[in-house]
Amino acid sequence: MRPLKILLFVVFFLILNQTKAQLSSTSEGPLQVVGPNKLSAKLNSGDIFEAVFHIRNNSTETQYIAQVAPDCVCTQFAFPEKGIEAGATDSITLFLQSKNVPPGPFFKRAFVDYTEGSFELQLEGDLTVIRPKYKQGEKPLIYQPTQIRKVNQ
Repeated sequence: MRPLKILLFVVFFLILNQTKAQLSSTSEGPLQVVGPNKLSAKLNSGDIFEAVFHIRNNSTETQYIAQVAPDCVCTQFAFPEKGIEAGATDSITLFLQSKNVPPGPFFKRAFVDYTEGSFELQLEGDLTVIRPKYKQGEKPLIYQPTQIRKVNQ
């Protein structure tokens, strides 16, 4: 009975990895992510993580992005609404608002659907909460959130 459980686990693991590889694959289809499709950052609570992903159109026709679907309302996006011309490179930007994200490691995804397919963009990192610093008789030092910009090239 035990070898059967191990065999089932191995088969399940292989199927899961194959499905994961198909979702995050950026080498198939007319639109391809230039560089990695995952960006990482260490953030403090309140920071904005701006992740810029460059996209190249390898087809002979203009490709139109139908939608960008992030898995969290904390992630906003900007994409070329007029399409990406044949042979051109443009970018999709994801904005992670870390204000309402719980502290600790985070992993966010956004699925991009376009004319002839789809691909996945990923954000990951670690979020720290900064507490105000108080000294007796002085105003407290309060952390000022910053915007962290990363480009996938």
